[in-house]
Amino acid sequence: MHYKKGEYRDQYIIAYITDLSSYENVVSWSIKFCNLLKKGLILLHISDSKYTNVSTNEAQEKLKQINDSISLPFIHSYAALSGNTKDIINSIGELLNAVMIVTKVDKNSEKTSPIFYNNILKDFYTSRIAYFVFDNYDKSNNFHDIVLSMNAMKECKEKILWASYFGRFAKSVTHIFYRRYKDEYLQKQLNLNIGFLRKMFRRFDIQTLNAHCMDKRNKLDVQAMEYAKNNSCSLCIFQTTKNKSFIEWFSGLDERLVLKNIDFVPILFLNQRDDLFVMCE
Repeated sequence: MHYKKGEYRDQYIIAYITDLSSYENVVSWSIKFCNLLKKGLILLHISDSKYTNVSTNEAQEKLKQINDSISLPFIHSYAALSGNTKDIINSIGELLNAVMIVTKVDKNSEKTSPIFYNNILKDFYTSRIAYFVFDNYDKSNNFHDIVLSMNAMKECKEKILWASYFGRFAKSVTHIFYRRYKDEYLQKQLNLNIGFLRKMFRRFDIQTLNAHCMDKRNKLDVQAMEYAKNNSCSLCIFQTTKNKSFIEWFSGLDERLVLKNIDFVPILFLNQRDDLFVMCE
């Protein structure tokens, strides 16, 4: 990390740059979040021999050039790190005081690429911080309408908190995407989660819309992504799976199918965990 004299340790958005010759969209998205959430920016490149032959010295020189070209009213810096990508991503929250990682995903890239959907999932799913992925960059995206998939899990509260940031700071309309359970207990938990959402959103005067999903055959998050695309929404907020069920080992995880089929609508993924780790106000 490189700090100028007088700078202090703050919270940061991480622009994860895997290709130093094609970084513009990752940086643009990251700057958008810095301005929205009033956070600093760190440009990150990981020299992992599994993915690249670029040395940390080469990466640092290029990151410095990119950093010098950025104009932000917040602290912005860069870090070129060497090692295993998954280990570094896992430590980034504490190491760089990060609240979000921004990266591109390319379902058509080589399987050895760090932005291939399978590798994104493997490297990110145990991280403590949120990660934002996109496949196509839309400069006009202002988060006017966002989709929040809701289920009976207690971890939904973290998704609700993140959705509230967009409602408060971007004046987003939140589309609550859910489907009913046959099980009474699970339905009750879903009702409690939605009730918690409505109570919080009323406090901040955040507008919501119901999107009741009737199709129970397909993955909820995959359907939410299709709903977002069909209704011109600009973001989906999902959670990754904490504990795989027997069926999921064979049928595949929601997040794997989302990353594999991502199309124009970017995704903010939150990793489920026992503690509630969210941005400090």
